[in-house]
Amino acid sequence: MAVTRAQRVRLGIFLAVGGGLTLAALILLAGAKLGERRDEYRVRFSDPAVSLSGLDVGSPVKYSGIRVGRVESIRVDPQDVSVIEVLLSLDGGTPVAEDSVASPGSLGITGLKYIELSRGGAKARVRRPGEVIPAGASLIDELADQASSIARKVDLLADRLNTFTTPDMRERVATLLDRANRLLETAEATVAENRTGLSELTVRLGETATQLQTLSASLQRTAANVDGLVASSRPQVERLVGDSAALVGELRQTRGQLDGALADGRAALQEARQVVGPAGLGQTLASLDRLSTRGYLLLLQSQEQLAEAL
Repeated sequence: MAVTRAQRVRLGIFLAVGGGLTLAALILLAGAKLGERRDEYRVRFSDPAVSLSGLDVGSPVKYSGIRVGRVESIRVDPQDVSVIEVLLSLDGGTPVAEDSVASPGSLGITGLKYIELSRGGAKARVRRPGEVIPAGASLIDELADQASSIARKVDLLADRLNTFTTPDMRERVATLLDRANRLLETAEATVAENRTGLSELTVRLGETATQLQTLSASLQRTAANVDGLVASSRPQVERLVGDSAALVGELRQTRGQLDGALADGRAALQEARQVVGPAGLGQTLASLDRLSTRGYLLLLQSQEQLAEAL
């Protein structure tokens, strides 16, 4: 079917209008992207254990799993070749806390990586665009390190197991198990032989414990009786102490009386010496001496009669 000129004109006008609209949409989209506000931050990875393999320009930047930007550039710091500097471009106004860290994360099993920003504290300061965000450890790298450590431990355990499975070691283990078995048999036989004695000893220990309890009860009763005896004897003891004190007072009084009588006798003797004189006092004493001698002789003579009378 032939296409008329009018149809060709209308088709051309339609294509021109569609192309113009598409170009305008692209221009608007590009203008919106070019006019979009972006906040840039830098991350410096200096830990050689952190691998950035799989991280490329354009890789996403996520904040606690939410995409908030992309990776703008990756380069080796010319001033320090041990540092890899990654430039992040975040959506304008995305807050980054001062205690947030940037860690490489893995996109499943693809091997591709992204940058994960950790959550910051509620009271932490918000960083200004252009600041450096501290680098954090990669979870995948930590798991890899742990897996390597576990593998080394498994290899060491396998080596030790291989050592235990040698014929010499198996023979030693068998000998040790045989000795332990004989020791158990000896212990069982010893227990069986002394079972009666052990039973009797247990019974005796029980009886001894009962006797100790009885003795303890008796001692408690004895202590109670002693306490009662002391309490009941206390008035008598107090009276005895009072009587002793009174007797001591009376003895002191009697001694005073004797001292007074002695003083009176001395005074009387002095007066008699003055009145009678030394010669008369001597005669009086001689007469008293003769009188006492006669009385003593008379006592000796009448001793037998007094004994019979008694």
